[in-house]
Amino acid sequence: MMPNTSGVEKKLFSFGIPSLDEILGGGIPAGSNVLIEDEIGAEADPFVLQFLAEGLRTGEYGYIFSTEHPYEYYNEMMTGIGVNPDMLEATGRLKFIDAFSNPFGYTDVKTSHEHAVHNLSQPREINETIRRSFLHVQNQQILKRGIVVSLSSIVYAADDSKKIIFSFLQNRLAANKREGSVTTFTLHHDAHDPILVKAIEHNCDVTIRVTKSHTKAERPITEVRVINVKGKPELTGEPILFEFISGKIIPYYEEEMF
Repeated sequence: MMPNTSGVEKKLFSFGIPSLDEILGGGIPAGSNVLIEDEIGAEADPFVLQFLAEGLRTGEYGYIFSTEHPYEYYNEMMTGIGVNPDMLEATGRLKFIDAFSNPFGYTDVKTSHEHAVHNLSQPREINETIRRSFLHVQNQQILKRGIVVSLSSIVYAADDSKKIIFSFLQNRLAANKREGSVTTFTLHHDAHDPILVKAIEHNCDVTIRVTKSHTKAERPITEVRVINVKGKPELTGEPILFEFISGKIIPYYEEEMF
């Protein structure tokens, strides 16, 4: 029998960034796949980590599936936004899944973390590792959000990238619907075939694009645009602007832009 998630399906998972949450109608609906695309020179990582941290602050559980960085990278960034990953890992509320140390299984490198993936071309291994990481709460109706950094590494690892990526996305979506959770993925959209990127977007409920911009004084800022929300085209619209100060995402307000 499928668990009764009717109580969590209506929940909105917020970023904790008021201007972005407002555009999204309050947040991300439970059961969603979310895609955050970036380009060279722009960073999606602060936004997915902010999304994860917002849930952890409110008592949710979460995981980081990392193909691009070691644990220390996330530890530093999350500490900077007021979350203690070490403590959350120790209490079982945060799981770090290491797909960075030895993502192709070609070496004898051993990870220091409990959960790791050694073959990025096998979506079954990826999804099973995510599932096993939360066996300690499998019979509890907990709210959970996860981040995958990034889909690009899985594309590069796979001979049949479309089959692998879509199998992974569909499995995550099914798990999200079943559990009332949300999975957020990053993708370097300017590093892939536009047709593949468009197909990935169609397999996600929400797509957000992060690009670089600058002021007239050449001050770098980040532009964020919601480009798709399934079933709610009215939520897409004008970009919002941010800058990063001491690791925090700060709204940027300046009328005179290029």
